Amino acid sequence: MSRLAIAASSLLALAALPTVGHAQADLRDAASLRFDSGFAGPPARTWPTDAPPVRFYFGPGASAPSCGLLVASGRQVVSLVEPDEGSDFPQCIGVPAAMVLRQGQQRFLLLRVKQKDTREDISLNDMLLLDAGGVPQARDDLSATTAPDATQPLTQVAAWLRARWANQAEAEQGARALQEHTATTPGGYLAVSQQPGGQCQFSVGTPEGPAPSLKVGHPCERVVATSAFQQGAASWFLVVLQVHGAGAQALVFESDAKGAREVPELASALKTKAADGKILPLRQALQKLVRKARS
Repeated sequence: MSRLAIAASSLLALAALPTVGHAQADLRDAASLRFDSGFAGPPARTWPTDAPPVRFYFGPGASAPSCGLLVASGRQVVSLVEPDEGSDFPQCIGVPAAMVLRQGQQRFLLLRVKQKDTREDISLNDMLLLDAGGVPQARDDLSATTAPDATQPLTQVAAWLRARWANQAEAEQGARALQEHTATTPGGYLAVSQQPGGQCQFSVGTPEGPAPSLKVGHPCERVVATSAFQQGAASWFLVVLQVHGAGAQALVFESDAKGAREVPELASALKTKAADGKILPLRQALQKLVRKARS
C-alpha cells in the first residue's frame, strides 16, 4: 500500500473512531436533597480520597433512591441515576465498582452503577466521566458497540478504554487504527494500528497504566485476527497477520505486573498452525503451551 493510500485510510480511520464527546453536567442543589447512607458505594480501595464522593439521595418529593457525585465543596451533586419524571424508576441501588484513570493531564472516573429498572428487573451500567474543573462531565466513550458490556469485570472495560485511547493517539500521528482488532482481558489490552511503509504496530498495556507498556512493529500486509485470554495473573495476546511473500504468521505477547513482552519462541511453536490463518485452533494451541510451561 502506498504512503498516500495509508495517509488517506488513516484519516478515514480517525473519522471512523467514535467521537469523544461530553454532556453538560446535570447538577442538583445539595441543600434540596435528602441524603441516605443505606446504599453500597464504591470500594474505598478503588476510590481515592480526592475524587468526588458518591452519595445516595432522594430528590424533593421522591420516594425512590437516586445517586450522584458530591462536588463544589458539598454544595452540588452531579446526577448519575435518577427516576424518570412521574415514575419510581430507574432507581440507583448501588455502585459496586469504580476506578480512576489518568490519561495525560486528564482524570477520568469509571463507575459501574447498579440500578433497578422495574420492580423485577435489575441492571448494571458503566459510566465514564471526565473530572474537569471539579465538576465531572459525562463522556460517550463507552457508547461504541465494541465496548465490553457490564457482565465483564470493570478492569476489562478500563482496558478497552486504554486501547481506544492508544488507537486515537496513533491515528493522530497518521497511522490507521485497526479498532476491530482490539483485544482485551481483565488485566490488559492489545491495540493494533497500520503504519505507513507496510508496518503494523502492536501496543500492549494494562488498565492501570496511562501508556502502553510495549510497542512493537512488524512488517504486515494486513492483520487477519486477534485473540486474548487471561492465565493466572498474566494476559496473553495472539495475532495472526499476513506478511507479503510469507503467508500467515503468528505473534504472541504476554503482559503482567512486571510489564509486557513479545514471546517469539511461542510464536515459532505455532508456526505450522499459523499457516492456516485460523485463530481459534491457534488460540487453543497457545493455551496448551502456556499451561504446559506453567505446570
